[in-house]
Amino acid sequence: MVFPVYVNMKINLCVPAKSFLANRLQLPVVLLMLVFLSPASATDGEPYPEFTAVYDARMNGIRMAEVRFSLHRLDNGDYVYQRKSTSVGIASLFGKKVSTATSRWRFTNNWIQVLEYESSYEDGDANDNLHLIFNWETAHVKNVSSADPWQTKMPEGTLDKLAMQLALLFELRAGSTEFQYPVAHEGRIKHYRFKQTGEEKIELPMGAYNSLVVERLDDDRDKTSVWSVPEINYFPVRFLEHKKSGVEIELLLRKIEFIDQEVSD
Repeated sequence: MVFPVYVNMKINLCVPAKSFLANRLQLPVVLLMLVFLSPASATDGEPYPEFTAVYDARMNGIRMAEVRFSLHRLDNGDYVYQRKSTSVGIASLFGKKVSTATSRWRFTNNWIQVLEYESSYEDGDANDNLHLIFNWETAHVKNVSSADPWQTKMPEGTLDKLAMQLALLFELRAGSTEFQYPVAHEGRIKHYRFKQTGEEKIELPMGAYNSLVVERLDDDRDKTSVWSVPEINYFPVRFLEHKKSGVEIELLLRKIEFIDQEVSD
């Protein structure tokens, strides 16, 4: 969902499937992602429960893709956070397109330490197909993809775009209202800024909820917002990106299942 949730989707009106599936949201939009326990729980070595979530993605109101997010803990204690987008409806008329992004990280000193990030889209460019390795001993992040290899020095706390979603929610859950994160992006470190700007009631397939609204501040062209529901463990339920071109991209939660907990549908 970039809370953000960062959801990055490139728009190519000639190829609607690609426009929705090329890796962009993460917030952002959305920015976009997830926090599930009380603030104290994040200090117990278990930042949040494993889950799977399904969103409907729409462009200017037309359903274009199904987006699945999942979080799983590996036997060695690392976490894998993944986003998978599959074209549907008119966006699949030219064949189903699938894009994925995966972040592997560990929870160290009550924070996310990214180890590896991969993104893949069959018709994407070098920025859509990445394989980042985070070396914390040398403080460098390296893209080992053959399409566009690069390496850059990174400050402490550097994240990938997908893990940024989780980081923001950790702080949102803890009561913070302004957020800034260094993120490895196109051969450099880019700083993303967000702010909680209000509260709003939101209608979901499973009912109406009070939500916290977070907006991205560092983008002068497009407006990105994320809706997080404290009642559903601060889960991000909606991502919305208004592009300067007039295109509007929305992700709305359809189903969420926390492992070993109740399912909402």
